Amino acid sequence: MYLDQSLREYLNDLSSSQPTPGGGSAAALSGAMGAALASMVTRLTIGKSGYADVQDEIEDILQKTEELRERFQQLIQEDSDAYERLAMSFRLPKGNAEENEARSRVIQVRLHEAALVPLEVAERAAELMRFCVRLAQIGNKNVRSDIAAGAALVVSAAQGAAWMVRVNVRSLRNQQLVEQLQGRLETALQQVETGHADVVRLVGGAL
Repeated sequence: MYLDQSLREYLNDLSSSQPTPGGGSAAALSGAMGAALASMVTRLTIGKSGYADVQDEIEDILQKTEELRERFQQLIQEDSDAYERLAMSFRLPKGNAEENEARSRVIQVRLHEAALVPLEVAERAAELMRFCVRLAQIGNKNVRSDIAAGAALVVSAAQGAAWMVRVNVRSLRNQQLVEQLQGRLETALQQVETGHADVVRLVGGAL
């Protein structure tokens, strides 16, 4: 489990020639770091003078950003697990027509599973970006640069995950499923892009 390793060990694995962890896992890590920064900003707003009127909302945002951080942390591992299951499916026997058909069915299932994990990363990133926008509006003004940095990591998470979704859906045969997954992805990416522009405007205008 990557969460049980040191950061150095994870980065060593990421830089190695082994296929996992890869881009999807790294995207989830970016999301976790973005969520962590959002949580930091909330904690530096709670109890501060001048922010009494937003305390309840800030505390609610903290709960949500911590839930997102936990989920991103799980997705760091889940992406690698999904890839490894997909890789195993390509090693199934293909000596006759029956084996070929069984192998093909398993590969399609595993491709779908491998697309769903980074798709969730992108969708969770869109959810997190909404909190980043709100924190840029009502969070502690002294750490607005940190929420901007967090939002940049959220963009990285979504865009990195998007490439992993695309590479997996490319080989799916169910066109209706492909269109559904692509539609969800584009919606998430648009939400992330719009939210990030709002954060840049809000924070940039105050610096």
